[in-house]
Amino acid sequence: MKRFLGLFLLSLLLVGVTGCPKRPLVPPVDQARLDAQQAIASASEAINAAWEAGADTTEAEALLEEAERAFDDGDYVTAISKAREAELSANQAREEALAKAREEAEWEVVEVEEEIVVEEVVEVPKIYVVGTWERDRDCLWNIAKKERFYGDPWKWKRIYKANRDKIVDPDLIYPGQRLTIP
Repeated sequence: MKRFLGLFLLSLLLVGVTGCPKRPLVPPVDQARLDAQQAIASASEAINAAWEAGADTTEAEALLEEAERAFDDGDYVTAISKAREAELSANQAREEALAKAREEAEWEVVEVEEEIVVEEVVEVPKIYVVGTWERDRDCLWNIAKKERFYGDPWKWKRIYKANRDKIVDPDLIYPGQRLTIP
């Protein structure tokens, strides 16, 4: 009896020190099913995002269909693998579509800049098209400072007075604005 009591107390002490043995809350098969569902949902979201960006999602959609078939057959490992491939394919297609859109936007900006240059080459007398701050550092002070106008930044008020109908605040001029230089 002493021996049994000693073992019982020893086991209580060990449980108290180390804690109860951990058992998984979800059986492994159910965990694989949950992981597959999550991977399929994530791939579906990636495909939707790629489609909204204008990407070709046919490859990703085919992989997602394979993942869903594998899930329905109970092959959760294959379902997870195919869903992750579908997500990767959708993300790559989305990135390519966004890069293409950025490139097209850059071409549009270049075309606009070329139009502005064409307007300046035509040389409409005493008209100046305001450029961006990043590219041209255009403000009334810097425009007046240009040698082809006054060569003196302190004469910015002349430009402001001649363009009061276009400029509300002399600190705020905008790219593309046409200013008359008296």
